[in-house]
Amino acid sequence: MSSYPKNIYNDYPQEKVDGSNEYRCQFCKLLTSEINGKIGNHALNCQYRRQHTYFEIED
Repeated sequence: MSSYPKNIYNDYPQEKVDGSNEYRCQFCKLLTSEINGKIGNHALNCQYRRQHTYFEIED
């Protein structure tokens, strides 16, 4: 049995954080390490999250 999540969402537009090796969501500006592939980890007002939560039930 695998411990990986069923759905990993990493197709959102990303941008590099200035002066860092980290990336963040272009819409809500949260770090990809905080989002961790989950739609529910984007900010509530994030355009990407709003587009995808219509189709998915969040866990």
